[in-house]
Amino acid sequence: MKHLAASVLIIQLLAGGVAHAADSDVPGAAASLEGLRGIVRAADEASISSDLGFAIATLPFKEGESFRKGDILATFECGDIQAQLKSAEAAMAAAKIALANDERLARSNAAGKFEVEISRAKADQAAGEADAYRSKLGRCTIKAPFDGRIGAMPSRAHETPEPSRPIMHVVASNDLLVDVLVPSVWLRWLREGQQFSLSVDETAKTLPIDIVRIGATVDPVSQTVKVTGRFSGDAAGILPGMSGPTQFRIPSE
Repeated sequence: MKHLAASVLIIQLLAGGVAHAADSDVPGAAASLEGLRGIVRAADEASISSDLGFAIATLPFKEGESFRKGDILATFECGDIQAQLKSAEAAMAAAKIALANDERLARSNAAGKFEVEISRAKADQAAGEADAYRSKLGRCTIKAPFDGRIGAMPSRAHETPEPSRPIMHVVASNDLLVDVLVPSVWLRWLREGQQFSLSVDETAKTLPIDIVRIGATVDPVSQTVKVTGRFSGDAAGILPGMSGPTQFRIPSE
């Protein structure tokens, strides 16, 4: 019991005086440590931009609105690319006709192998150019990579965004994580699968968190390590960016 009390005292000092022991006078009891703050974040988030250089045609969702994976988040005015694709497909068709003709002549010994190979290379080149325009045309419609919400929407319809400027920032809505920096000495007993709680300031709710990941490095200055957890129950109403004090329990020795 003296050894447990000494361990608790060490952790209290490392945690800056925010930790305390509960029921430490009861044999076999675990110590309760609280005060270190956890921050909620989305497991998936993305800043979406475009390199097309065309004006935005539509932005179906507004800031704060929810979307499903595969929903259209933005479209662009891509008439120029459609015209280029049509021209490339016509060139590809002409190249295939020329190749077929040279192959027919070669079978009649009216054309050589060199002519056939040149026609085949031209047909492949035309097909590659058409594929490139199809790929570019596909980027004229941006679809949601996951279920989520619009976090920020700096762009507006009919604007032509710069390639380096995000059109929108999206965050996943169905998978939230909690990050908290804890004293590195806790690595003596802290393990994945253990549970702690988060008291969310914004909702006044205390929710259980399962540890899913422990940082691979320790900050040598602060002597802390990052612990990542996932809500083990219903996290309705919890949003990325919310935060609050956490509570950990030291396993009894």
